[in-house]
Amino acid sequence: MDCPRCNTPLKHENVNEFKVTFEVDTCHKCGGTWFDNGELSHLDKIIEPTYFEIRKIPKQKEQLKALSCPACGKLNLLQKAEHHRDNKVIMDYCPSCKGIWLDKGELEAIQKENWLTTFGRMFKWLLGQN
Repeated sequence: MDCPRCNTPLKHENVNEFKVTFEVDTCHKCGGTWFDNGELSHLDKIIEPTYFEIRKIPKQKEQLKALSCPACGKLNLLQKAEHHRDNKVIMDYCPSCKGIWLDKGELEAIQKENWLTTFGRMFKWLLGQN
């Protein structure tokens, strides 16, 4: 399987989170990661509060470039969607196989959250305003 961003062969890497082990495909040239259907949901739940959130993600113009699904083939284009937690992160997903491509820095941007936002969420939760 080749990287949809730079066409470099993807390397398998094991991820161990929440007592679950799964394999993702990572590009060692551009730093992007391919998640098969359901794999990102294990990491998507992690929130790391931080004082200052500094995103190191590609510019929007780069994120909006058309990419082909590395699992389904060159003829199947990935769709674009903003991540529900961070609208600066534009994910690429395949409507056929349900895989998700994240560019370098996008996973970290999804997981990191300004501590004021985290505090606000906890406060709403305590008041029953999910």
